[in-house]
Parts: sequence; C-alpha cells; structure tokens
Amino acid sequence: MSNARRLLLEFETEEVGVRASKNKKMRTALVRAFSDPSEIVRERALIAAIDLGDPTVVKDIRTTLDDNSTDVRIAAAQALAWYRQPRTIPALIHGLKDSDTWVRSHCALGLSKMLHGPIWARIPGEDIDIIHADFPEMDESDIRKFLRKLELSEEAVDQFIMWKSAKFEIEIDESILIKEIEGKPIILAAAMTEAAEPVKDSGLSVEVEAILSELPDEVRASLPSEDLRRLTPTTARDLVTSLTAKKPKKKAVRVKRVKRVRKKKKKPLAREQLIEKIPPEVRETVSEEVLESLSTDELEALVAAAPEVEEAEPTKEEPEKEKRKKKKSVEAVPPADEEAVEDLRWQQFVDKYGEEKADLLISVSAEMLEGIPQEQIADMDMDTLKSLVQALEPR
Repeated sequence: MSNARRLLLEFETEEVGVRASKNKKMRTALVRAFSDPSEIVRERALIAAIDLGDPTVVKDIRTTLDDNSTDVRIAAAQALAWYRQPRTIPALIHGLKDSDTWVRSHCALGLSKMLHGPIWARIPGEDIDIIHADFPEMDESDIRKFLRKLELSEEAVDQFIMWKSAKFEIEIDESILIKEIEGKPIILAAAMTEAAEPVKDSGLSVEVEAILSELPDEVRASLPSEDLRRLTPTTARDLVTSLTAKKPKKKAVRVKRVKRVRKKKKKPLAREQLIEKIPPEVRETVSEEVLESLSTDELEALVAAAPEVEEAEPTKEEPEKEKRKKKKSVEAVPPADEEAVEDLRWQQFVDKYGEEKADLLISVSAEMLEGIPQEQIADMDMDTLKSLVQALEPR
C-alpha cells in the first residue's frame, strides 16, 4: 500500500495535499488515487486535491465527474468549482443535470465564479441541453442572444464566445489561484508567543461562512471540513440551530430539611430497682426471657401499670355492684355493640398515637393502660411499644 493511499484511508487529506505540492512522487500517487478501486480513497483524494494548490490537476479531475459514486462526484464538483478554470466549463455545465443536489450546487457555484450573471442552479434542464447539443452548430449571434436571455453579463458573454472558439482548451491560469490565495488575510512573520498557522481557503461560500461563525470555536473545530464544504446556506442554518439549541433545564427540586427532635428523658432508675417494684402478680405473668429483653422504658411502663392491675381485680370486701361499675365500660356493653366500641377505641388511639401504635394498643385492655401516662406512650418507639404490649398481654 502506497504512503498516499494509507494517509487517505486515515483521513489525512490535508497532509496528502501538502506533501503532493512538494513531492512529485506523492503528486503522482494522489492523481492515481482518483481512479482507486475504493470509492472512499477516490473521494478523499479529490478533497486532498484542493490542498494541493495546483490548477493543472483539473485535467485529471474532470473525468471523475462521471463517477458511479455520488460522494466522489460531489468531491470532484467541489474541486473543479474551487479551481475555477475555464477549460472545466463544459464539465460543470454537464454537472448541472446530475441527479444529486450537492453536485449541481457545486457546479453552479463554479460557473458563477467564471460566468457572472445568472443563478446557474436555477437554469432549466432544457436550456442546459441547448447549450450542450445546439451550441456547436449555432451562429455566434444566436449564441449571444441565448446567453443574454439567460441574463449573462456582456463581459461573461464575450468570455464564453472566446473560450468556445478555442474549444475550451484554455491554458491553465495560475493567477486565478494566486488571486484567491492573496485575497485572504496574510499573517506576517513577527515576534509572537505562538506560531501562526497558515491561512487556507475553507472552500465555503460567504453566506455559509457567516452562518458557521455563530458557532463556538471548539464546536466549529470538531466538525469535519469535508462535510462543511457541502453545506448550503439553508443546511448551514439548520446545523447551527441544532447545535446551539438550549436544552431545557431540569426543575430544581428543593428538599426540605427535617430537624431531628431529640427527646428529653428523665433520669431512669436502675434496672434492678425497677424489677423489684414489679408486683409478684405481674412478675408471674412475665417470663424471665421476656423480662430480660425489656428495656428500661418498658420496665417503667410495666411498673406504672401495676397498681391498676391490682385495682382491676376485686377484693373480697368489695361489693359486687362496685365490681360491675368498674367494668361498665366493657361488660355493660351489649355483645352487638362490642365491635362498635372497639372501633371507637381504636380511632381514639389513632388520633392520639397514629395507626401503627393503635394496632398494637387495641389488644391491651383499658384497665392495663390507665396507669401509663399518654405522653410516655406517645414518646415510645415501635420496638419499645411492642415489648410493652407483649408484657401486658394475659398469659
């Protein structure tokens, strides 16, 4: 594989063009690449031909305008339009009837640089056929009349007649290329902190260049130059719009900071003291394993509930009427209303402590809970409350 072909496959088109301008072997390899079996190599070779900076290369480029690959024809039309040599006018006029829009656009651009006046891209196909088929047999006066109908300037009409009389075999005019290069800003050598890069023609129209200037430099540098050369003002505007469109910002979600409330607890009694205060009747209902697992809060609640447990059990001297009066809240309710009473009691727990605690407390009798302060139940966490309920459940 030749060095030129390898560089073209690596997309080093500018490097190939610069080397070919200094080395005859590299130039020969570049021209040979115009007919390479790979359409990718052919296309990139034609792109590199612009960086070659040698107008004589248009003699070899003309034949590629009939390539089977659309991308190759686009690159060929672009190169011919950039060099703007009169001998390529017949090929450019022929390219106006190409099936691809980009080919027609580049050919029209090249013709407008040499034959001023009409918008070549809008000339009907019938008029292009007349230029190809009838011009060789037409008189000069008829040709002039037809060109004026196409709105060519008088200077352009005279130039076309002169070039046609020479069958467009016009010598390569390097002054056109020099004028193209000298028309760009030149950076003079001077004491600089950074070396200035050589100015090169991008091959873009003034309108496209103006539109692309709206892009940030880093975005512009990331776009492939061969794709930029194919842009029209319309497609360039679409590209800039799509790249500069602002994405909608996500709505910031404010998270409310929740302060942690620390509970103030009274200084607890020693665990042994609390266990000693539990009446024997209550101790008998609590196994040793459960007693060992109870926390200090649970033991305090158990001690507080103990006196009420004693009162709930009637003594021998207590009259039967008083016993019934104490159990009036539960026993006096008819069986049909027990469910309603339970629901009401559960709802009261929900209002005071929430549903989770209500589900646990409903299983404990009212007498067992009377001795426990409501504030203490409200301050208990779920684990503490579960252990307390387990301790108060009848065995």
